[in-house]
Amino acid sequence: MTDLVFITPRFPYPLTKGDKLRAFHQLEGLSEQFRVHLIAIDENTVAESDMEVVKAFCASVNVFVVPKYKRIFQVLLSPLTKLPLQVAYFHNRRTAKKINYLISQIAPAAVHCHTIRVAGYCHKIKGPSLSLDFMDAFGKGMERRESAESNLLKRLLFRYEKNQLYRYETAVFSCFDRFCIISEQDKLEITSSRKGEIEVIPNGVDFRTFYPKNEQKLYDLVFMGNMSYPPNIDAVIYLCTEILPLIRQTFPEVRLLIAGIGAGAAIESLRSAYVDVRSDFEHISDSMALSKIMIAPMRLSIGLQNKILQSMAMEVPCVISKLSNNAIGAPHPETIRECEIPEEFAAQVKELLLNPETSHNIAKSASNFVREQYSWQQKNEQLANLIL
Repeated sequence: MTDLVFITPRFPYPLTKGDKLRAFHQLEGLSEQFRVHLIAIDENTVAESDMEVVKAFCASVNVFVVPKYKRIFQVLLSPLTKLPLQVAYFHNRRTAKKINYLISQIAPAAVHCHTIRVAGYCHKIKGPSLSLDFMDAFGKGMERRESAESNLLKRLLFRYEKNQLYRYETAVFSCFDRFCIISEQDKLEITSSRKGEIEVIPNGVDFRTFYPKNEQKLYDLVFMGNMSYPPNIDAVIYLCTEILPLIRQTFPEVRLLIAGIGAGAAIESLRSAYVDVRSDFEHISDSMALSKIMIAPMRLSIGLQNKILQSMAMEVPCVISKLSNNAIGAPHPETIRECEIPEEFAAQVKELLLNPETSHNIAKSASNFVREQYSWQQKNEQLANLIL
């Protein structure tokens, strides 16, 4: 088998973030065609139990710990290094030398970088073919955060980072041979004239975990995800303050579950008699199984929302923003309900709650769509072909 070095900005397990989920399933799939050597950057020493999960399908695993104080120092130096803040946060020159030496010892046929956050570790590598997964259009994501921010200082910071990211997303084309990204929507937001070279490779769904479950429905609505992620925070506050009051005009006792780790004060303050905030699920699929409808009014997100694909696979009907469905491409209205304003979200939720048969038919169509279009095996074969 061919040797492949796969570099990630975080150790890809447990699956608490979207980038970790993508990297984990790609590593698992690529191990069927490559002898995969994982190189991960992390803030802390990885637990041995987590390490064993990934070692099961990797020829070798090397984790370089860059503690937070060093990362902050790197961010402070970023105006001199001309790196975007979030790239500087993951880059360390001493670690780069160690990684370059390790790659020279492995002598792989290919090196694959997972996001631009670790692209800087590859610019001195000679010999193997180099591929880069942009994953998301980070520059566009920062632009959306800038436009939504009311605090002047934060808006200026986001504007600076946006400009740095747009510049860096163009600069990396000179360092790599092949490129991929998670959605056509994200590809269009890359500003380089060479963006036509990028291949769209979406995420898949782990159907071993996300499948229909016959559980009692304790909640009418669910929103789940990493609750420290700014687009999720924005979506939940928007849901509770602007959409939920409209739904309550018809369903005054409608129950909402907000599920996921990392909920801060802003999310915790939304708790009420009919809004639960929970992080105690053994697996996020359990939160979906307990709910009638998944609602995701995302306004700032980039990339592809895994929670939507996973809910569709579990036959939980989804009411989502048009922005989110642009990345997924699910037929509306037969497999998904897409909306743009609070009144549309409320109307779609009310219709599904009032018409269980309609809700059931949408859920079945959604599950069929996801199984046809979003299998990890299919997407990883595409990625393997790109790398080769």
